[in-house]
Amino acid sequence: MAILGPEGVHAIARTAPVHMDMRIAYVEAPVARVLGLHDGQVVHATATVVRQQLKLALNEHIFNLPLQPYIKEGDLVQLRAQMLPAGKWALQLLHTGNFAGPEAAPAGMPTRLNTLLFQPPGFANLLALLRPGVLEALIPPVLDAAELKKRIQSQRLSMGSLQPQAFKRFILGHTKPSEASLAEGEPVADNTKVLLRLLMAERERVQENDSMDTQDSLKHALDELEAAQVQAGQTVNKGDLHFGLVIPFRDADPVELEFEQKGNKPGQPKNPLVVNIHTDSRVLGEVWLKTTISPNAQVDLTMWALRKDVADLAKFNAPDLTDELEGAGLHMGSFQVYNAPRPDALQDQPPPEHGRLIDTRV
Repeated sequence: MAILGPEGVHAIARTAPVHMDMRIAYVEAPVARVLGLHDGQVVHATATVVRQQLKLALNEHIFNLPLQPYIKEGDLVQLRAQMLPAGKWALQLLHTGNFAGPEAAPAGMPTRLNTLLFQPPGFANLLALLRPGVLEALIPPVLDAAELKKRIQSQRLSMGSLQPQAFKRFILGHTKPSEASLAEGEPVADNTKVLLRLLMAERERVQENDSMDTQDSLKHALDELEAAQVQAGQTVNKGDLHFGLVIPFRDADPVELEFEQKGNKPGQPKNPLVVNIHTDSRVLGEVWLKTTISPNAQVDLTMWALRKDVADLAKFNAPDLTDELEGAGLHMGSFQVYNAPRPDALQDQPPPEHGRLIDTRV
């Protein structure tokens, strides 16, 4: 199998950006120290009237109120603290929380969109559902499952005979949201999100409610997909690339794939493209691979594998990989293999409940 160069990823059509008007209140460094702010922390403030003007109150400190038309006295708002290079701090409005009074519009800001924008990244539920045979087993038995199984199978690649063009078509097919096709009057092609929605609808139609855990897993997997879609739109709007998806296989466990690239700035060197791969394979164990492709076509690889035999096998086959890269017009810079979990994959505490907004500190 040949390896695609970086131009293959740049051919991906950009997702239509989703942009929210997020205004910012600025804070001087001494006040930030008094408030105990940390970069990335989410804090709560209350909208209050001070001298006939609506302000934000946070621990007895008063700030100017951003996005005033959407907020009224008594509203509880969420703000993310950001440390700026000049020493000042910014409080970025996320969304309103509790609205004051029954006359306030309960949908002043789109709740679903907010949930997706601030949902922690990752595809834990989707990775479990896309293992071979799992989705097929969830088709209600009262249906003629042959057609739906065929559609699910057609969205799976073959690990044993993976071809570059099939791999490219799969990625391009998941870069354009179904909603964009509908808006343009185009037919919606099958993809993972379409099939998840179809399966959920069929289970609800035949009242397949014997397993709430299954229904929750399907819903959470759909949330993970849509959150990745919305968050990718936000990064594109900032000039960056951050696009993630899960690739299902007929003959192997699914693989999580993520493309990252910071937007280039005038007068500065071009940023590399980073491709992250993660799988929790029942054959190879859990494996992470970070590939950094520089503008000069140099490739730097770092691999983490929980199993020693897998790490040793990767080291043994490094010369063959070097030859493959050279055949694709790339050259190997470095290849590091660790028999350990990827450092940023370690967790000191269990992950939060699905959909919950938590305070974060960097």
